[in-house]
Amino acid sequence: MNKTAPWPGLARALVLLAAVAAVWSVAFAQSSNAPQEILEGVTLSSPGPFYDPPSGKLLRVEKLTGVTLPQGVQGWRILYTTTVNDNTPATAVAVVFASTNLPPGPRPVIDWVHGTTGLLQRCMPSLVSVPQTGIPAFVEAISAGWVVVATDYSFAEKGGPHPYIIGSGEARAGLDAVRAAHEISGLTLDTKTVVWGHSQGGHSALWTGIVGPQYAPDLKLVGVAAIAPAADMGRILRENQSVNVRLGPYVAAAYSRFYPDIKFDEAIRPEALAGSSEIVGFCGFIPAEKARIAEIMAATRGPFLALDTDHALVARLAENKADKMIAAPVFVAQGMTDAVVLPAFTDGYVAERCAVGQPITYLRISGRDHAGIVKPDSPLTQPLIAWTSDRFAGKAAPKGCSTTEL
Repeated sequence: MNKTAPWPGLARALVLLAAVAAVWSVAFAQSSNAPQEILEGVTLSSPGPFYDPPSGKLLRVEKLTGVTLPQGVQGWRILYTTTVNDNTPATAVAVVFASTNLPPGPRPVIDWVHGTTGLLQRCMPSLVSVPQTGIPAFVEAISAGWVVVATDYSFAEKGGPHPYIIGSGEARAGLDAVRAAHEISGLTLDTKTVVWGHSQGGHSALWTGIVGPQYAPDLKLVGVAAIAPAADMGRILRENQSVNVRLGPYVAAAYSRFYPDIKFDEAIRPEALAGSSEIVGFCGFIPAEKARIAEIMAATRGPFLALDTDHALVARLAENKADKMIAAPVFVAQGMTDAVVLPAFTDGYVAERCAVGQPITYLRISGRDHAGIVKPDSPLTQPLIAWTSDRFAGKAAPKGCSTTEL
């Protein structure tokens, strides 16, 4: 017996496996060399703008049905393309409102950017039964023959989050909504556009003024109206603990999605992680969810955001402060009993911007809180309509800064 090969079958199998391996090795080497041989002598460029999906293009439109609209108002829900930033394409939904008896000729446009309703797509205004809720001077705007385009903001993936308190991302969604609305059959829009925004939307409106001329030069942005604006969210989160707890999780989730240097677990204090993870999924207008948010806030002591330790988060918040020059006329309104965006925050912002030469028409309204300033009976209605009418009429905006008390 051959003592060196007690299992002849196994030895033959090993020899066969070695031969197969050699054949595959040669084949793999040849196949991996083939593309190099095919591409030899050519250069490879990066995908350019041709490869980018166009922004502000209408993908889908449907007439609004099954919702409550004022008499004489019609609406459409639209799906369109946009971008969060230069590298992140997205889609968005907006609602377009117009009179059922529009005057002839191209109609001026109000680009409405809404306040905080939630972070996820299921929380957006286009899904509620009264989709115009929260839009100030709505009936008056429609009666003036203006068309109101109200974005939900954008989503890089279905569900969310949207670019919450990311100025350029918010602004692009609104501007691209207006562009897409120009494609609705039977609706003729003017390029003249005034952006209105409240709270988060005030931040968005200011950023629309900052990026609009470069991002959407095809639109003529003739005015920016920011109502109780979260213009400096970093300061608001530092100095108003209730906002830090209620909205801090939204900021952490959005920033960790769109900024590579932000991590949700680092942006939130460890003892607030569980509660913050819940809050991220909640809408601000559903009673049961509002109640749960209140429970979480009561059970967690201290702020939620780790502003003392997460320096990257602080830097990103500073980056998104609306502190750059705006070419269009600017109107800012603030309720003097606001407990969310405190009057001192907006007073300070206006003073800071005026000091560097930004003309601002500033309206301070007594007896109005954060929500009350955009109610239909608000003293804001008449001055907002008058100021916007002047912008659409091409009247010269007031020079410098002025403050009016109501």
